[in-house]
Amino acid sequence: MLCFSLFQNEVILRKGKAMRNQWKNNIFNGLILSVLILGSSFAWAGTINPNCAYKPIDINKYGGQPFQNPPGIRAQNGRLDTTFNVQFTDPKITRLAGCPVKLRTYNGQLVGPTLRVKQGDVINLALKNKLPKESPNAIQAQFDQENKNAYLDTIPASFNTTNMHYHGLHVSPTGNSDNVLLDIPPQTELLYEVKLPQTHPIGSYWYHAHAHGSTSIQVGSGMAGALIIEDDPKNTPQALLAANANEKIFVLQTILYDQKGELNNITSLFPGGDCSQAGNKDTWPCSHRRITINGQFVPVITMKRGEVQRWRLIDTAFRESIAFAVEGHDLHEIALDGNYLGRVDTWKAGTPIDLQPGYRSDVLIKASMKPGEYRIIDQSAPSHKSLRQIDEPENLLATLIVIDEIDDMALPTSAEMAPLAPFGDTDLRKKALGVQEVVFKLGNDMQGKKNYFQVNYRAFSPDHVRQLELNAVDMWSLTTEGDPVGVPNPIPPLPHVFHIHVNPFQWVRKGPDGSDQLVWKDTLLVQGPAVTNVYTQYRDYIGKFVVHCHILDHEDLGMMEVEEVVNTPVAHAH
Repeated sequence: MLCFSLFQNEVILRKGKAMRNQWKNNIFNGLILSVLILGSSFAWAGTINPNCAYKPIDINKYGGQPFQNPPGIRAQNGRLDTTFNVQFTDPKITRLAGCPVKLRTYNGQLVGPTLRVKQGDVINLALKNKLPKESPNAIQAQFDQENKNAYLDTIPASFNTTNMHYHGLHVSPTGNSDNVLLDIPPQTELLYEVKLPQTHPIGSYWYHAHAHGSTSIQVGSGMAGALIIEDDPKNTPQALLAANANEKIFVLQTILYDQKGELNNITSLFPGGDCSQAGNKDTWPCSHRRITINGQFVPVITMKRGEVQRWRLIDTAFRESIAFAVEGHDLHEIALDGNYLGRVDTWKAGTPIDLQPGYRSDVLIKASMKPGEYRIIDQSAPSHKSLRQIDEPENLLATLIVIDEIDDMALPTSAEMAPLAPFGDTDLRKKALGVQEVVFKLGNDMQGKKNYFQVNYRAFSPDHVRQLELNAVDMWSLTTEGDPVGVPNPIPPLPHVFHIHVNPFQWVRKGPDGSDQLVWKDTLLVQGPAVTNVYTQYRDYIGKFVVHCHILDHEDLGMMEVEEVVNTPVAHAH
């Protein structure tokens, strides 16, 4: 056995330990790979429930229910005090499309509750890990799944070990705040205390499990939820407050489960590809599972003609690009990754909102004056726009029904939204001094049996730390890389999703009219081999946090790096 003393009954900070392992299998896409066959064997072992078979889900039977926002928990008197139990769902009462599921969740629900706070509030969240302790043999089997696929540089967490990340929040990354370098093993607990600054940007954020090694398994089971920093009514346009009254929170999920209703196999989270290959049967595209919204299949939203609602779109998928569109309706975007744009960007009907894992987009939708039924869809995408590098068909996400009754509401204007921009007209491109580089590398070894998941040519180790200077402003140069010349059957540079904790960054995108826009984000698709430049400042907090690929099995297999903001000068090295 391999150092299982790391998984003790206390909250631990994972220690780096170099690995020199010779198990060899390959994971890339739809190749005939022994590791995927090994992974598939887990799903096929034991009794298969026919209600959980890999077959298309009957939406007429399991969809079409009224849209339900997740349950909400609101701060009181400056504090949000709550307890989350990390536990398996009870298959006797929890089903997905008729399949009794036993999945790792918060409080036994398929979506976490929405946390609602205000600027300056404190989140006191007791995270109690009630998952069972795993046996040494079970932990070894989990380790083998990861180690047989990737060159690791540290021992990953067991699948029942967890922690919490407050995605997008500008808060301390140390101690019992937004510290993802902590582990909470089974049958232990930790009280998080997350203090929001009085000036924290208002907007849509989210939380999810983030223990290195179990992140994809847990988020792929539904361990995520919305976190909303609420508008101040004194400073918010009346039209926006009216739209907020019937807001919809879209926690977009790819909950994956095998033919026993469970998820215990990290190889199931791999891209998939040729579904005729037995090893791909339990992957997302071959399993016929569907995107859920707050645990629902194709829910129905009912609006009056002319009504305006705010929709908060949160892509919590472990690996899913979503081209979000509503038939016959413009989408009026007001915020990206929690940050108000300071204007209203109108994407005309048929032009989708681009969502990648970790992205958020807040849109206003004004219901058509023509009553009827309108599809809410994930548009089809060619392989070069897919994180799976396969052609993806159109997906029906939900249905909008516009009824005859009229409530002709106004949209806020860009002039009204301008004061809400959290950083005003700040342009970090004019202030940047240092240069940081991130190269996401996914490649083969020379035998084509094991892969490299790396940031800057190194797999994740908590002992490998990049130092950054407090208050410094840097340009980050982002790209991806595959295999060099000479590697047989080389992997090309593939798309990855960059996410940085604690501090957002500025990036230039094309707006609805095709012109350049400088926007604030914390998560960004990087299409290699092209280089994407973003700009950030390390404000307010010192301490260690991470950057990583938000394709979550990539992160679990090594595509993550520790950053440390220090209050002393550091060399401006790449």
